[in-house]
Amino acid sequence: MAHKFLEDVAISDIAFSTSAPSLNKLFSECAFALEETMADLKTLRSAKAKSITIEADLPEKLLYSFLSELVFLKDSKGLLFKSAKCRVSESKKGWKLRAQLRGEKINRRRHVLRNDVKAVTMHLFKITKTKRGWKATAVLDI
Repeated sequence: MAHKFLEDVAISDIAFSTSAPSLNKLFSECAFALEETMADLKTLRSAKAKSITIEADLPEKLLYSFLSELVFLKDSKGLLFKSAKCRVSESKKGWKLRAQLRGEKINRRRHVLRNDVKAVTMHLFKITKTKRGWKATAVLDI
């Protein structure tokens, strides 16, 4: 597990920081941290596949849009995801993400649900390039 939850960053929010050797892995780890905030992923199956493609002019906007889309899919379709394979690349418009997600619809009798994330916030949201790869910090509104 490459992410950690940050204590004392916000009173009614949940914050996490994650690091990875590549942007692909960073986006996957951020998705994992978000989903883990919402449910115990051990109780989820990989029954449904979902593909997402997003474009943005900056990596930060791309990650923000991706995490926001995961919250939207939870709220609108009742979907939670156990895994995310992400491919981030530069495109004509700046940056492009292609994500392959696996998960299933929420089943309150079988899934252990944790926090109802309402939104990804811009507060402290950032991506930085490090000597070892990439690092991201996000605060989730619950």
